Amino acid sequence: MFTKKCKILLQNTFTKINSCDNILNVGVRDSKKGVIMKKNLFSRVLSIVLCFILFAGVLVIADQQEVSAAYTRYVTVDFLNIRKSASASSSILGKYYWKDEVTCVGTKDSWTKVSFDGQKGYVKTEYLSKDMPVVTYKSAYTRYVKESIKIRKTPSTGSTSLGSYSRGNKIKCYGTSGNWTVVKKNGEEGFVLTKYLSKSEIKVTKGEEVANYALKFVGNPYVYGGTSLTKGADCSGFTQSVYKHFGYNIPRTSGDQRSAGTKVSWSNKKPGDLICYYGHVAIYIGNNTVVHASSKKTGIKTTSPANYREVACVRRIVK
Repeated sequence: MFTKKCKILLQNTFTKINSCDNILNVGVRDSKKGVIMKKNLFSRVLSIVLCFILFAGVLVIADQQEVSAAYTRYVTVDFLNIRKSASASSSILGKYYWKDEVTCVGTKDSWTKVSFDGQKGYVKTEYLSKDMPVVTYKSAYTRYVKESIKIRKTPSTGSTSLGSYSRGNKIKCYGTSGNWTVVKKNGEEGFVLTKYLSKSEIKVTKGEEVANYALKFVGNPYVYGGTSLTKGADCSGFTQSVYKHFGYNIPRTSGDQRSAGTKVSWSNKKPGDLICYYGHVAIYIGNNTVVHASSKKTGIKTTSPANYREVACVRRIVK
């Protein structure tokens, strides 16, 4: 069903077709008889061709317009902003939340037009589903993490991160939702992608053990001059204390730590390696990610990509 805009486009199209027909029907004056001889066959064929071309264009435009028939979708993320227009910079009119039923009235590019509280707004189409998310709970069971994964608040990669698990972690699971598994992080329900879990125990290297240990302190404060993994540390104090836990003694400052252990190339870096930047250090945890005491504002955190700033060298501390 065409919108008003499409009907106008059609009217304009047929007007243009008639104009083309009139132009093509201009004849050639016979010098003797003084009459106009129309090239009817030629002009009509061209008019038909133009008609198909222009009408096809109208169909493409119509296909890009918003669909008027209402239909239902469900929210797959923990919250979804409703925008005034189809733009991420547009003002927010409200929010939908996980599993909310949404009345949709059309689409525009990667956006869906919705109707709520008597208003019209737009949400990102990728966070809507035809089916309501359903969680099937089970008795607790054990799984092992095959590689580092984020824990999401709802079963969606666009959902808020509640933290992460590291390769080799043994975790308790409580059910499924589609291709996601239900877990609990600090007592709060979360979801991880099932494909990254294994029934069998995953053996980890010593370097991975170092990386996993370092991740336990994410969220703790940054304190200049500090070396406490719980009360606060600066970047080199953090790395020094993590390695010390495993019996490896490295220098105190970031500059001196560039000579610790053995130098390895960027392409050969492994979890547990020390990443030395100019004026900063971090521990590589895999998946192009580091954990480090970043700043007073952000504390101990993970950052990706690992080369988010200029890298001076990579040192292998763990043998």
